Amino acid sequence: MKKIIIVALAATALIGTASFAEESYVTGGFEASGHIVAGAGWQRYKVPTAVGSATSVARDVNGTIPGAIGNYVVTPTAANASTAVDLINREDNFRFFVDEFELDLAKTLGENIRIRADLDFGGNTLNGGPRFQNANGAGGSGNVLIEQAYATANIAIGNGLEVLLGRFDIPIGFEKVDVTANDTISRSAIYRALRPNIFTGGKIYYAFSDLVDFNLYLANQILSYNNGGNAFFQSNADIPNVGLRLGFNWGEEGKKSTIGLSGIWGQDHPNIKKHQSFLGDIDWQWWATDNFAFGGEAIYRQINTTVVGQRNGKYYAGLINLRYDFSDVWDGTLKYAYSRDVNGVNSTGSLVTAAYAPGVSTPGTAVQSLLGRKSQAHEITLAGNYTITDGAKLKLEGDYSLVRLPGTTNKSQHIFGLAGAFAYEF
Repeated sequence: MKKIIIVALAATALIGTASFAEESYVTGGFEASGHIVAGAGWQRYKVPTAVGSATSVARDVNGTIPGAIGNYVVTPTAANASTAVDLINREDNFRFFVDEFELDLAKTLGENIRIRADLDFGGNTLNGGPRFQNANGAGGSGNVLIEQAYATANIAIGNGLEVLLGRFDIPIGFEKVDVTANDTISRSAIYRALRPNIFTGGKIYYAFSDLVDFNLYLANQILSYNNGGNAFFQSNADIPNVGLRLGFNWGEEGKKSTIGLSGIWGQDHPNIKKHQSFLGDIDWQWWATDNFAFGGEAIYRQINTTVVGQRNGKYYAGLINLRYDFSDVWDGTLKYAYSRDVNGVNSTGSLVTAAYAPGVSTPGTAVQSLLGRKSQAHEITLAGNYTITDGAKLKLEGDYSLVRLPGTTNKSQHIFGLAGAFAYEF
């Protein structure tokens, strides 16, 4: 009974704080906001009985798979990765999930200083994708995670230069860190495995005009497994990653069209001042009419090996996102994503030997596979969103994914899924 009373009092305090924030923010006060995404989904897997040594669904380097609930299925641990067999042929998987409960806190100090922290609370959310993987790739390591925590200062140079220091969502790509900002519940392999999404470092932002802006950032840790600053191998790198984004924006607020050109360069191997890796990315969202938007992304990523005779890791991928607003409350989306691992995990391009084997190569030597193995993947999503009221949506989607593996026989893996979620912003 005492616990119930405490929870009720905490909820009342939170609601009161959020109401107060809206009123006092203009005068430099405290602001609280956030969101929750919770739902359920089902998936079915059709996996050949043998594809080389792979008898289960191909997982990426973060332990996730394609599909409506691919971010939330149980991940084998590092301890059993070499022998675990999960999500096998004709297996059905039903799962409730909480993608996250997020509380965003902000404080404005004077006219030019602002601090912000985004706190993610989870349970099942700890198996929810790249944000929630710990250093061994086996799932989350705590119940509260810091998505963002930074301070910004505006410097009176030209139109105003914003300087940021801390942990921040990287300004890159079409699919965003928070599901509430996306048209679909699920996210493609581009988000799940091929590009980092959160960095810890410093960033400057400058808007040349309403039409053109620029981000430049430096971040610590190695590029490969940087998920919120937790490098996969926990290796030291003495040169920070360097990233940038040149953005073009036009249109009315709420339906603004954008194009972003991004690049990141950095070390994938500890204490080695050569064989640096890089990626290039373009994202766009074009509102062709008041009701129809054409969005997408294309990426190329290369991870350079330090071992003579081994191939570099090469990946390219792209997605197309077609959205149509049927009314003020209903919208629909058709999304297609393609991803390819060109070389696999070693010089022969063979499959890894486990259902999910994080760190299949030695830090500082061989190259790892971000998609889990040499493969091509096609992900198709049909989704719809119903606006219940301001800040509240019902999200529905169906997915089909095809993963093509090397070989001439038994090389196709099929994943079918359905999901629904309630998303509320406060």
